[in-house]
Amino acid sequence: MKKRIELSLDVLQKCVKCGLCKSVCPTYPYIEEEGGYARGRLALAEMVLKGEMPLNWEVSSQWDACAMCRRCEWICPNNVEYKEILVSARELQGKSIVKSLGLKALEFIQSEVGRKVIKFAGKLVQSLPFKEIKTPFPTGAVKFMPKPTAKAFDLRGKVFKAEEEKGKLLFFTGCMIDAFYGKTGESVIKLMNKAGYTVIVPKDIKCCGAPHYYSGDKKSFEKLKEHNLREMESYSFDAVVVACPTCGGALQEDYKISKPVYDFAEIVFKSQIKFKGSGRILTFHVPCHSYSAMKVKDGVFYGVMEKIEGDEVRRAQKDKSCCGFAGLFSITNPRLSDQIQKEKIEDLKETKANIILTTCPGCVLNLKDGVKKHKTGQEVMHLADYLAESL
Repeated sequence: MKKRIELSLDVLQKCVKCGLCKSVCPTYPYIEEEGGYARGRLALAEMVLKGEMPLNWEVSSQWDACAMCRRCEWICPNNVEYKEILVSARELQGKSIVKSLGLKALEFIQSEVGRKVIKFAGKLVQSLPFKEIKTPFPTGAVKFMPKPTAKAFDLRGKVFKAEEEKGKLLFFTGCMIDAFYGKTGESVIKLMNKAGYTVIVPKDIKCCGAPHYYSGDKKSFEKLKEHNLREMESYSFDAVVVACPTCGGALQEDYKISKPVYDFAEIVFKSQIKFKGSGRILTFHVPCHSYSAMKVKDGVFYGVMEKIEGDEVRRAQKDKSCCGFAGLFSITNPRLSDQIQKEKIEDLKETKANIILTTCPGCVLNLKDGVKKHKTGQEVMHLADYLAESL
């Protein structure tokens, strides 16, 4: 590779090499090299910028092994903009065939043809007796993937009115809820209506583009962002609500929309909604992008769970550790992903909880995959679904 990283040395040199990021990096324990966590990856970028090292395959492989959970930013005392630096680095190194296909698949899902294909596939497989399909990938990854829903994209272009309206929320559903977890979308709407908010679901929102941006494909991201902003501007609303923190983070940080963006749990937390449990033991996995991108306090999620009368909440020791999914990371780095997943599942198992809750569709997918592979017998649900059932 003859490309040079076009980044300011000032940006890179904000890192004072304290090494705090090593303590929270999900990949370092399994790589155990300086290039296996944020400090080392930034050092490589600095060396390439200074011309001390070529941008070769070895450097690229260290950058590709990052899950982009951004836990390093969360703990960094110097506010190093790790995400922006690594995105710029990945932009120059280019994308692998697997990454390119994965990103194109996300764009296809949200195309007119793609939506019809997903909907047809959902109707085709809905009679199958299992919820997940064991799916092998050419990289060696094997995951239990959710079946497409027969109701894929059914929420699109509709308005769900609250009885006593406090305001209007635009629901940015996200690809996984649209295609696989339609019930979760319905649950979010049910909860928001109960809290007094009318919910608007835009007709033609595409992928938020966060997977493209994190992969360094800024060009595709800008196209998706431009389309989505144009679609959103055609509706009148007070705030945006999400049930996927990666989408929420992109809207807050990279779209820079003027309206506030809320995780649905933040609205439930401030509401007077009451819930009735059934005596189960609950635990919670805090998605990385909830606190690293959206800056939602984990007290919000636990506060919501404490509202469920009759259920016991047990906090896992490593509740804020990465689950190992990170979108395409779990496909392109299957061994690393599986190791991180195993550590997460073992920690959740220790709680002896009946149900594992979380607020990210991607984490739901990976945790369901993990409890199946490691046979813990625990159920995994999106928090919105459990709350809707407990109204």
